[in-house]
Amino acid sequence: MKKILIILVLLVVLVIIGIVGIVGLAAFGLSKIDDIVKEVIQRGGTYATGVETTVDTVEVGLFDGTFAMDGFNLANPEGYDSPHFFHLDGTSVAIDPQSINQDVISVPTVTLSGIDLYLDKSGGDGNYNFVLEKLKRFESSGSDSAPENSGGKKVVIDSLVIDGVTTHVTGVPGLSAVTGDVTVNVPRVELKNVGSAEGGMTTAELINLVVKTVIAASVEAGGGVIPADMLNDMQGRLAQLVSLDALGIESLGELGDLNALGGKLGEAAQQQIDDAVGGAQEKAQEAIDNATKNAEDRLKGLLGGGNDEDDDGGP
Repeated sequence: MKKILIILVLLVVLVIIGIVGIVGLAAFGLSKIDDIVKEVIQRGGTYATGVETTVDTVEVGLFDGTFAMDGFNLANPEGYDSPHFFHLDGTSVAIDPQSINQDVISVPTVTLSGIDLYLDKSGGDGNYNFVLEKLKRFESSGSDSAPENSGGKKVVIDSLVIDGVTTHVTGVPGLSAVTGDVTVNVPRVELKNVGSAEGGMTTAELINLVVKTVIAASVEAGGGVIPADMLNDMQGRLAQLVSLDALGIESLGELGDLNALGGKLGEAAQQQIDDAVGGAQEKAQEAIDNATKNAEDRLKGLLGGGNDEDDDGGP
């Protein structure tokens, strides 16, 4: 009887040890998931934008279908004085739990608020031009060429809300020394059906979408505030990127329809080129006319016809 009791006790102990071990391994695995997702986001951001991407913390709730991220930051390219290029304080979303283990994760709503953007010319060409050029290369190369772990699972978002964006214009030669930094408060933008047309977006593609949308919205909101040369720079670069309309994404908000933004900016950029060419042609024609008149005047002088008064009976 004692042997049976001892065996039962041992079995219970083994079961308890087994349960504790499984729970411990599960907890260890969950902690690693947070680190893995954090690394995927950082790799994806760096790959898409060409600048160092860091995230403070990531928390993934596999059982309750939640995701939280704090301190997403895109650093400046080398040579710029502002604190960063793009910073997002944090976000938390509810995920469809049934889609977590699938290749494409379904997310009903994502709200990104507390975004801080610096458009900085202290380093010369502008940090925004550097990033927009990298976004262009990223879109041209496609996500299939992304380095390992830069993409991760794909995401489809029914509604992506970008709200509370503050854009700082700094480092503008002459202007910043007189007026200081210029601030633009960007109205709320909502993007519908994000990733639906492509069968989901990777992390890098989603970061690309958010960054170019925030810059585009800043351009739309900053007319009359942001210097014209900076607006022209950003408009020309944005015109070379894939438009929201081409991605099957609908935009809503106070700024109006941004769906064909790339096309609109392309037309604006072409108009600027046409105006510049037209102005140059007018100046060239004016110079030719002046040169022709001067030559005619000199020729008249050589032939004695430069002074009509002398022809009327002068000595």
